[in-house]
Amino acid sequence: MFSNLHEGGLPFGKMNSSQFGLNILQHRNKYSDKALVFGGYLEADGSVWNGSTIVRANRTAKSEKVVNTYQSGKGLYLTTAALYTAANLGRYVTAEMTLLGNENTSPVVSDAFVMFGNLDDFPVYATVGKNRLPIGSFAGGGVWTGSLVQMLFRPNRVTNASVAYFDHGLSANVTLFQTDDHTSDFSSALFYGKQIEQWLLGMNVGYVHDVNGTGNPSFNAATRSGTADKTRIGAVNTGATVAYDIYGVGAGWAQTTHTSTVTNNSYAGAWYVRAGLAPEVYGRSTNFSLSYHGAYNTNDIPITLSGSPINCYSTQGSDNSGGVKVSGSGINRMMIAAVQRPFFTENVLIGLEYAYMHMYNHQHSNAWTLDLSVYF
Repeated sequence: MFSNLHEGGLPFGKMNSSQFGLNILQHRNKYSDKALVFGGYLEADGSVWNGSTIVRANRTAKSEKVVNTYQSGKGLYLTTAALYTAANLGRYVTAEMTLLGNENTSPVVSDAFVMFGNLDDFPVYATVGKNRLPIGSFAGGGVWTGSLVQMLFRPNRVTNASVAYFDHGLSANVTLFQTDDHTSDFSSALFYGKQIEQWLLGMNVGYVHDVNGTGNPSFNAATRSGTADKTRIGAVNTGATVAYDIYGVGAGWAQTTHTSTVTNNSYAGAWYVRAGLAPEVYGRSTNFSLSYHGAYNTNDIPITLSGSPINCYSTQGSDNSGGVKVSGSGINRMMIAAVQRPFFTENVLIGLEYAYMHMYNHQHSNAWTLDLSVYF
């Protein structure tokens, strides 16, 4: 048995969730072929928010047409508690399972998959099980709030089977999964990363045949409730980052490949641009970032609001669950400013974030979040 921090291993919680399996496979040979590895992640957030009186999605029974609102408040929450377990079952089989919960929910199995392959011997590997679909980086957010590209287009964790390739910084995959019991779905993506002296380059492009099957909460709420349009909506995404020394810039974009009544009979999309700076402050690298986000033709697609992190309140949008439909309650502009720095060790980070959200109907919200993240 080993800690995930053994011999310089990257903590599970710091791995990119969109390439979680690949990251584990890249580190598996730091341990023996019969190793059992544990890791964990805790996140706590203090939040203060204010702004317009926003009608949020109704969580009551369909027969109770109650109007719930989101305007102002404050709180301290344990937002994430994760326990990771990975095991090498010989040289060519690695299994992983994650238990995930918070102060409001009991632990659930968020990831559970098996990988077949060893990158030291061959660049092709296969994954079977439940994890996040690897179709993009969906970066650009702060220490708590994700980018609009992430909230609108990033897949959730679903059961899938994939075949992938990785060598010399180039990663490619084809993934198969189910939209429902009668409809198959698939995705594909390319990733590339390269470090040249002080330069760091990264880019990705991905495609999903139907976002309705990916578990994304925004599109699921807009297209799979009541009598909403369930027509197939494909999507593409791309992102790029360039960093030199302590300076970095990045951008990302995603868009549907089909039109729908829930996207104004047009193509819906989102984008972001981000700049970062990571100087050394009192002996430790401190990350400062500023990002601006936009969206189009997402007027009635619900978005998760930044305040009250434990509850993940969302805008009402066109959800037909029995609440009040509020036209134009989607987010069309957002700005995030954040700073994060390690304290005590490199695996204890404290961050501060400000997020401003503006809606199509001209309502707005401000949220300030103090974030503590501990990796072990």
